[in-house]
Amino acid sequence: MIKNFVKTAIAVSVLACGAANAVSVIDTATYNGNTYQLLSQATWTDSEAYAVSVGAHLVAVDNAAENNFLISTWGSQKTLWLGLFRTGPNPADFAWTNGQAVTFTNWASGEPNNCCSGEHYAHTYTNGQWNDLANVSGYAFPQYGVVEISAVPEPETYALMLAGLGLVGGLARRRAKKLAA
Repeated sequence: MIKNFVKTAIAVSVLACGAANAVSVIDTATYNGNTYQLLSQATWTDSEAYAVSVGAHLVAVDNAAENNFLISTWGSQKTLWLGLFRTGPNPADFAWTNGQAVTFTNWASGEPNNCCSGEHYAHTYTNGQWNDLANVSGYAFPQYGVVEISAVPEPETYALMLAGLGLVGGLARRRAKKLAA
């Protein structure tokens, strides 16, 4: 259900305004074997759509050290979209877009509060704490997405790679049989 929500939100965003093409990478950094891309100012759904278009997702923050890396690299001057989105009405009803379990959060005091019943996405304040926010590209400050590209491919990547190798192997075998005949 969570993945369907994300896919639907992304599809609607891309179809409505072709936003994945409007978002661009403005900086890149590496940390702990992963590559992080700072995106241009955009809404959360536009940022996630771009991330998916390059085979990734918005960042899933695993611990305080990764959160500190993001803030010291870009977040002390910019507010950053995280890959965390609301999945239900309760304050703890959040999930990472990449499917990881939520094991670390850094909510500001009183957050998440779903103010006005529309704050479905997480972003950072410049002090490193998190806030839930509506799907806007500018709040008190512009929002910038951060894409996390894992050094280790996701399981789906392995499945596609194996399928491709199987196809190549099958074609080679078929060709060898044809040449032998």
